[in-house]
Amino acid sequence: MYMDPIRSCIVCRKKKNKKDLFRIISKDKKAYYDSNQCENSRGIYVCKNSDCINKLRKNITKQKFSTKLSLDDDSMLKVLLELEDELGD
Repeated sequence: MYMDPIRSCIVCRKKKNKKDLFRIISKDKKAYYDSNQCENSRGIYVCKNSDCINKLRKNITKQKFSTKLSLDDDSMLKVLLELEDELGD
């Protein structure tokens, strides 16, 4: 029996199936949205809801966001806009 991998949201720390989260990856210190979740790169996950996306944006702009990935703030903000479009909010 196959089970989806479990990942944690970088914001709320809730554990969810990987497919229930957005994946953001780092390439050359720039953030990219990995819509297929299959790019061979380190990544972070965020819930597919506007609350977690907005909290992540606030933490980036306040310089309170840090992970093991080195991500450019401008590219990260662009990715968050892309995620909001994906939500349809």
